[in-house]
Formats: sequence, structure tokens, C-alpha cells
Amino acid sequence: MLLFVLLGAETEKWDEREVQWRILEKEERILGNDSRLLRYIRDYVLIPPLPRKVPYRLSSPKKHHFSQIGDQVTFLKTYFGNTSGGFFIEAGAYEGEALSNTLWLERERNWTGLLIEPDSTNFACLKQKRRKSWLAHSCLSPLPYAQKMSLEGGGSGGRMTPSRQEKNRQMHNIICFPLESFLWAIGQSKVDFFSLDIEGLDYKVLSSIPWDILDIRVLLVETYHVERNDVLRFMAEKKYRHVQNISADDVFEKLRN
Repeated sequence: MLLFVLLGAETEKWDEREVQWRILEKEERILGNDSRLLRYIRDYVLIPPLPRKVPYRLSSPKKHHFSQIGDQVTFLKTYFGNTSGGFFIEAGAYEGEALSNTLWLERERNWTGLLIEPDSTNFACLKQKRRKSWLAHSCLSPLPYAQKMSLEGGGSGGRMTPSRQEKNRQMHNIICFPLESFLWAIGQSKVDFFSLDIEGLDYKVLSSIPWDILDIRVLLVETYHVERNDVLRFMAEKKYRHVQNISADDVFEKLRN
């Protein structure tokens, strides 16, 4: 219903060339709730989840946790327990298995979600894992509109920067979209778990989220590459309590009235 209302029955369609010209060439600022942008994301950016009956293709199928140090999955097991059928987002999904904070939820608790990864090599590997979640070869915009960004580096430590900066380096331009644009394109407004690990833009992305519209229950935010106190203060202002610190990450839970 949400998707139908936002897109409308007679929404003008933009093809891939049109959007790339508008954003990559003209650097047009297209707001995250533009129905044409949402339809483009749905039709050209998002890859739907595979059916549950399709077997995974994992490098280590017998493993039960894949997060960076294991404590992330320990927290998920403790916090969510036997909760099944939830929805997650993992921004900075890497290759979908190694370092994943969400694969346990998907495999063991029947969750689904959205996996976002900007690096082309990582994303190609991610697709091969046969995850049961939406996939997007893209990134989260730190502003309320779609933005051209550049990916510097690769592997698990690639960093997004505004494309107009550091033009002397070898970078790959990519279109980043606001978080709400992805969710509206899917037809989802409630998120049970949000893993945010985008190597330095974490605070800016948090600042761009329309918290009054989206219902995000728990967040795991990497605070190693940002000013941690700024994140702690910001999340408190948004009515989230700090649950615990896990290595380079901090966990926040939404306070309920």
C-alpha cells in the first residue's frame, strides 16, 4: 500500500540513462520522495530476495556467526532471542558473508531485509551468496536527495566521498540514495535492526534520516571513523538509549512512549 501511494498509478518513468544524466552529469538534486526516483530504484537498482527454497552458496556454510568479532551476533541472539520474520538493513554489506551482521538473522531466524554495498567487486560476490534479502549496488546519501558520490578504495574499507573532491585520485562514481527512498521503493517503513558501517559517513547519514517517519527499533553503528560523542548525543536527542559498545560499534535502542 505504501509503495502504491508514493508511486501512484500513473507515475512518469525514468530509465537508467535519464537518471544517470540528471544526477551524474547535471548533478540535479532529486528529493528522496520523488515518485519518479522511487520507481527508478524499484525497477533498476533493487534486486528482489531469492525464495527460501533456493540454497545459499556460502564459503563457510557450517559457521553460525559471521560478524567481525562475533560479539555482534552474540548481542543479536541475546536481544532478539527467538524473534522471527523481522526486517533489517545492512549498509556496508561487503560480500554478504564475511563480516556480515545480518546473515545469522536471515538464516537462523527467517528474517529478510536490505543489503546495500557500493563496491562492484564486493557486490558481485554478494549476489553469488544467494541471500534472501533485497540487494542494492548503491550507497546511502548523507543528504535528503540522491547524490553523486565517489568510492575510494575497496575491500571492506572503501570510503564514499563527494565526487567533486579529490578528483586527482582513481575513483568510481556511484549514485547514493536516501535511506527512506530505498524503504519506500520496497514498501517498508518499519526496521527492526539497522547495521550502519560506511567508513566515515555514518553520522551524516544518521543526520539525514527522517526519524519522525521511519520506525527503526535497534541500530548498530560503527563509530570508529567518526566523532563518537557526536553520535551518542545525536541518538539521545532522537530518543534512543545507548545499549552497549561492541568494539568499534555502538548499539542503540528506540525508547517507546
